[in-house]
Amino acid sequence: MTAPGGEAVREEAVSVVLSEEAGHEVLVRQILPVWTRGAARQDWPVVVFVAGQPGSGKTRVADLVHAVLDRRGGAVRIGGDLYKAAHPHYAGLLAGDVRTAGIAVRPDVRRWQAAVEAYVRENRFDAVIETALDDANAFRTVAVASREAGFRVEVVVLATAEALSQLGILNRFLTGDGQYVSWENHDCCVKQLPRTLAVIEAERLADRITVVRRDVEPLYANELVGGAWRRVPAAGTAVISGRLRPWTARQSAWFREELAAAERRLHHEEVEDDRRLAVRRDAERAFALAEPVRRVAQPRPDPPGVDYHRLSAEEHRWTFEELIAPSYLSAITAQERPVVTYVLGQPGAGKWRAANVVKRAMTGRGVTRLSGDDMKVNHPDYHQLLVEDPRGAGAAIRADYRAWMAEAEAYVRARRGDVLIEAAPGSAAEFWRSARPFARDGYRIELVVLAVREADSRQGTARRYADVIRGGVPGRFTSKAGHDTCYRALSDVVRSAEAEPAVASLMVLRRDFHLLFRNDRTADGWKRAPRAALTLTLERRRPYTSREAGLFLSVHRELAADLPQYRAELREIAALALPLLPGHLQPRPISPSVPSELIGHGALVRGQAIPLNGSDATFAAEGLSSSP
Repeated sequence: MTAPGGEAVREEAVSVVLSEEAGHEVLVRQILPVWTRGAARQDWPVVVFVAGQPGSGKTRVADLVHAVLDRRGGAVRIGGDLYKAAHPHYAGLLAGDVRTAGIAVRPDVRRWQAAVEAYVRENRFDAVIETALDDANAFRTVAVASREAGFRVEVVVLATAEALSQLGILNRFLTGDGQYVSWENHDCCVKQLPRTLAVIEAERLADRITVVRRDVEPLYANELVGGAWRRVPAAGTAVISGRLRPWTARQSAWFREELAAAERRLHHEEVEDDRRLAVRRDAERAFALAEPVRRVAQPRPDPPGVDYHRLSAEEHRWTFEELIAPSYLSAITAQERPVVTYVLGQPGAGKWRAANVVKRAMTGRGVTRLSGDDMKVNHPDYHQLLVEDPRGAGAAIRADYRAWMAEAEAYVRARRGDVLIEAAPGSAAEFWRSARPFARDGYRIELVVLAVREADSRQGTARRYADVIRGGVPGRFTSKAGHDTCYRALSDVVRSAEAEPAVASLMVLRRDFHLLFRNDRTADGWKRAPRAALTLTLERRRPYTSREAGLFLSVHRELAADLPQYRAELREIAALALPLLPGHLQPRPISPSVPSELIGHGALVRGQAIPLNGSDATFAAEGLSSSP
C-alpha cells in the first residue's frame, strides 16, 4: 500500500483482532441491534449490492435504494465501514495513525459483516450491501448463498470518474470521520470492478444489473429473463465508458470549487502536518485524474471571471470526428483547380441567403459549405447557453467552434475540394488566417462581400432572433459589440484583399444580390481599377429609398412588439437609419413657435415630444409613418 505521496505504508499494523467471545459480544450487543432494527421478514426477499470504488458515491445511492426497500417494511444496511466504530480499539488506532487504523480492524470487520449477511439470509430480510466489488470470489460466495436462501440478487454500479472518487475520498477524510483510503486501494478497486462485473454476467450471479452515474443518471440495465440476459452483457464496458464520459461545464466548475474548498479548510482549520500533506497530495492527484474529462477553464470579462465551456481535448476531437466530419465533410469532390469562395458580411447582413445563391452557381463541382453557425450547434453547451444568454452564447464557445472551423477547412484542403465559407471576420488578420493556407495550397480565392448598412444588419440580427424564438426554440441575438467589431473589420478585409495577389475575384453585392462591383485578376493585375472598398463604404452610406424606408420601419414596429425587453436597443438601431431616411420621414425641425422651454430638451415628431438627450439617437420610430 502507498501513502498519498507514493511512499510505502506498512500494513503490518499492531494486531488488535478480538477474541471470538469478545467479537461475538460486539456483534450481538452493538451491531445487530443497531443495523437490523426495524427490518421486516419478506416472502420474496431482495438483496441489492451497491458497488463502486471508494469515494464513488455509494452511500448516497445506497440511501436511495434503502428508502425504496423500506416501503416493503424495512431493510438492513450492510457494509464494512459501518462496523469500524463499534470496534473497541478503532478510535485509539485512528488517533495513532489514520493510514493503518482500518487495516488493523479489518479481520474483525469482515467477520462481523459475514455474520450480519448470514443473519439477514436466515431471517429473510431485504438488504442493501455497499461493496467495491473488487473480489469476484467474495461476491460469488454471497450471491450463491443468497440465491439458495430464496433471495433476488440485484447489483447497482456507479460509473464514477476516478477524479471524482479521489475527491470523494479527500472530502470524507477532511470531514472528520478519519477514514483513509490509499491510492493503491482506490486504483485496485477501479481496475477490479469491471472484471468482477464480467464474471457476474458470465456466470449469471445476479438477476439484474444497473449502471448509473454519480447523479443516478442510468447508463445501462440488464436483466435475466428465463435464465438468459435480456441484452448482450456489457456492464463492465458501460462502467468504463461512464467514467470516461466528458464533464459538462457545470460539473467542471463544481469540481474546481470543491478542490478549492478543501484547500481553504486546510488554512482555516487546525490540521496536523501529516493530515495536511495527505490532503494536498490527494487534491493534486484528483486534479490530475480529471485532466482527460474536465473542461478547460477560460477567462470571461464578467463575474465570476471564468467559465468551463471550453471542451477537453478528447471531447473536442470526438465532436469533430464523430459529428462534424460525417455531417458536413462527407461529400468532398477532388478538383484539379479547387476554388474557395468566401461570402463575407457583418452579422445580420444576410450571408446565409447569399451563400445559397452562390452555391447554386457552383452546382456540379461538389462544393462543401462551411460556416461558424454550423460548428456552434455541435457544441454540447450551445443550446442551453442560448436559453440562458442568447447574446453571449457564441462568445462562450468561440474557442471550440473556431478551432472546428479551421479543422474543417484543413480537412477539405487535404482532399482538394471546392469550399464555400460564410464568415463574419473580426479582423483582417483573422480572415487571412483562414485564407492564406488555401493560397499556399494553390486554391483560387474568390470573395463575395455584402454591402449592408449598419442599421439594416443590426436590425437583421434582431429579426433573426425574433423569428427563431417565435417558433418556440432558443435563438441567438448578436451583441452590439460583436456586430460592430465585424462591421468595422469588413472594410479592412476588403482593402487588404484588393492589395493581395492571391485573391482572384472580388464582388460587392447589395443585400438583395444586386451587383455593385466586380473585379477579376488577370496575369497583369486587376482587370479594373480597385474600388471595392470604396463601393462598400458608399453603399453603406446610401440613403434609403421610400420603399426601403417603409420596410425598415415596418420591421422595426414588429420587433418592438415582439421584443419589448430590447426596445431601447431597437430605438438605437432605428436612430442609425435616421440620417439616411427620405426627407418626409425625417423629424421636423424645431419651429420658432415651439415653447422655448422645449428647446434643448426634445423635438416634435409628428406632433409628439421626443427626448433627444443631446442626440437624435433616441428618436422614437413609432412616431414615424411607414408610408412612402
